[in-house]
Amino acid sequence: MKEKDPTKLVRQSNFELLRIVAIIMIIAHHIAFYGGFEYPINAVSMNRLWVQFLRLGGKIGVDLFVLISGYFLISSDRVRISRVLRLWLQLFTYSASLYLVFSVLVGSEPFSVRSLIKSFLPLLSKGWWFANAYFVLYLLHPYINRLLLSFDRARYKRFLALLLCIWCVIPTFTRQLMGSNDLLLFIVLYSVAGYYRLHGINVACRARTFIALSMVMILLTFLSAAILDVIGTRIAFAGRHATWFYEMYSLPVLLASVLMFMGFDRMEIKPGRAINTVASASFGTYLIHENAYCRPFLWKDLFNAASYADSGALIPYTLMMIAAVFASCTVIELIRKRVLEDRYLKLLERAGDRLSSLGNRIAKLKLFEKL
Repeated sequence: MKEKDPTKLVRQSNFELLRIVAIIMIIAHHIAFYGGFEYPINAVSMNRLWVQFLRLGGKIGVDLFVLISGYFLISSDRVRISRVLRLWLQLFTYSASLYLVFSVLVGSEPFSVRSLIKSFLPLLSKGWWFANAYFVLYLLHPYINRLLLSFDRARYKRFLALLLCIWCVIPTFTRQLMGSNDLLLFIVLYSVAGYYRLHGINVACRARTFIALSMVMILLTFLSAAILDVIGTRIAFAGRHATWFYEMYSLPVLLASVLMFMGFDRMEIKPGRAINTVASASFGTYLIHENAYCRPFLWKDLFNAASYADSGALIPYTLMMIAAVFASCTVIELIRKRVLEDRYLKLLERAGDRLSSLGNRIAKLKLFEKL
């Protein structure tokens, strides 16, 4: 009898809705980050504040995705090869197809055999930093779980305190990452979610309370940028670092993410097919619009976002862009799942089972026993 994947037993619509919120926040961040908006640091305007507000959501969205993964994967004791293959197929499909689209059909990128080969190796081409770090995190998660599950509650708390001090509190105020990287930060977030799943917190608050607290933290983080903007009109250093507290490792961003996560965890939503279906396309939505070839086409060529930098229509225009990118990428990903993934899912599962069996046989060889 095949072992069931604990991450697929139940699709809880509260967490699926959180995935949708997270990807929308990430899209908004990418508009602000890649849109080409340039504002003088010695002046404060509504449009500049709006663009800074959009930038805040990206790192919160990333934190939320990793927290969700940690919450569900903490109970998993092995890597499912079929899931690895499915994830790799998703990365390969978008890496190769989008390169061919923009080099051959659109013509915005020069075609070369070297670039084509790189597109066939998405994990080595550094095309998506989040996808690469998440892929490795998934491969490592059973071993991370062995460590985390070996802790009692008190030792787990001390472990988290150490992680957060080194890679959250100190970097928040110094911008020194203490030898960290994206994967290490993901492991910190994973460990936070694992503790919450295993031990919970002794706070009897409703969902709306946690979400309200998250909104307050988001507002305070945004106000820090606005205050630094004002100070920056006189002190250039403050203006250049107005988004100082916006990073993924920043304590305010982490607190806002965790509070929002706990709020959605307590949210009571009946299983909804529409929510679950749309949420299932969230990772594909990220891969499409954050592709290195698609990114400049969207924000500079198609939407020409920078031309609205000083326009009174900037706010509604950016909201329209968010909705358009979210909807179109969701549809594309759902079509990919229907045409490719659903059709070859059983094949991937059989291939995964065979590779797992082969790996087990290799591990039992006398050569490895001697090692």
